[in-house]
Amino acid sequence: MAPLRKHDMQLRAATTDEITGTWDERWFGMVVGINSVYYPSDVQGLALVDHHDELVGLVTYHVDGPSGQIVTLDTMVRGRGFGGRLLEAIENKFHNLGLGRSWALFTNDNLRAAGLYLSRGYRLIRVHLDAVDKVREHKPKLPDRGYDGYPLRDLWEFEKMGLLGGLPVP
Repeated sequence: MAPLRKHDMQLRAATTDEITGTWDERWFGMVVGINSVYYPSDVQGLALVDHHDELVGLVTYHVDGPSGQIVTLDTMVRGRGFGGRLLEAIENKFHNLGLGRSWALFTNDNLRAAGLYLSRGYRLIRVHLDAVDKVREHKPKLPDRGYDGYPLRDLWEFEKMGLLGGLPVP
């Protein structure tokens, strides 16, 4: 099998089956936010696929007024730049929809995601202390520890403003 390369990938609208399959495998079938619970039917997505139309990355989103929330961003292969490509694609989507704000929420153990978002101009605007307790009400099988053994406790909220001031900031 040839190596997967960023420039060999194609973006297209994600199917409900792709979103459902990824969420069942990685998100216990739902995503719990501060004031919302999302199911696959509540979001739209962009799929990053290889030349066989196999899913290598997925970003899901929800639009609320002038803001677009990145609900999930998953790559099936890490370290190839696919996350950055998906983040750029969703920012362009939000720009084309006329949205001025992009935001995402993730757990305190996800330092790799924090680095990706920070490198693309996002800012940490809120730390929702002990918010994972609320997530566990919906996902009782969520482990106590996440990436690299960090305790899962808080939700971090990142945002990027100014997607309408011309092209999105790269």
